[in-house]
Amino acid sequence: MNAHAIAPTEPFDTRAGALARLSFDASARALWVLLALACLYASYATQAFSWRVLVRVGLPLLLPALLAIALVALKVAELRVHLQRMNDALMRNPGEAADTVLPDSMGPTPVARLARAINACSRHRARRQAELLHVLAAYAHDLRTPLTRLNMRSELVEDAALRDALGRDLAEMAELVEGSLSCARMQCSAEEPMRAVDADGLLDALIADYRDAGRIVKLEGQVGRAVVTCPHALRRVLVNLIDNALRYGVDVRLCVHADAQRLVLAVLDSGPGIVPARLDAVFAAWYRAPETASEAPGSGLGLAIARRLTLAMRGELELANRATGGLEARLTLPLLTA
Repeated sequence: MNAHAIAPTEPFDTRAGALARLSFDASARALWVLLALACLYASYATQAFSWRVLVRVGLPLLLPALLAIALVALKVAELRVHLQRMNDALMRNPGEAADTVLPDSMGPTPVARLARAINACSRHRARRQAELLHVLAAYAHDLRTPLTRLNMRSELVEDAALRDALGRDLAEMAELVEGSLSCARMQCSAEEPMRAVDADGLLDALIADYRDAGRIVKLEGQVGRAVVTCPHALRRVLVNLIDNALRYGVDVRLCVHADAQRLVLAVLDSGPGIVPARLDAVFAAWYRAPETASEAPGSGLGLAIARRLTLAMRGELELANRATGGLEARLTLPLLTA
């Protein structure tokens, strides 16, 4: 699931773009008319007056040149405006969409041709990425069988210490395989439509699942109303954040706060936290902070998947070290009520 699959947004305000294009076109037409009239007037003036008078007055000859310069300046300004809008659209959509990134007819002909070329490159890149992800998923899926055999054979090892060490290594390999599959499935999955969700019911069920598994996660606060979101993506993000908190700390809490415009879900733990310089790096796929990598197994994909799903829900995911110790993972979503 990419960041634009669930709810694609316009790369820029198409209505404003159309108005600007009409404004430029109208101004250009007016300048062309004035330039034609000025040229006709200059032609008449050169016949009606002597060159000595024309050179002294200057206006009949200077006016067409000024209008031509104004027309060129207007065209340059038009190109600058459309290129800036194209730049803004690309910055908001950094090549992750599998479909059109820019309107094919935006701006003058040279800009429109550039937009079509960018769209073609984006679609080609998306197809290549999808092919690579399918290959990744196939390899990861096929690794399950030999891992299962290794697990069964490791049980036959008589040395208990060696058997336990093999079990830990195989568990870590299995987690890497499952992480690779999850990543590939997330990237290639079909879009999940937004719909009205009983947010409090979803959170209560999630906490109950952890309680049934013998893991204690405290829930503080409530939403108080149904919200419009992607329930499977939301649950997956919270599971990844809570699992990460349980892996490195205790006293894990899920704090909920909602106001008129946004829903904030914060997962708090009492673990070692993250070095401030690495708070952004941990969102990269396969990355694990050196100071915590040896404390607990993990694939390094949980936070990367959580952030991508958060972007798909039009939200934000941030990490911060708590003043009292531990880490806070804050998920902020726009509160679209049902």
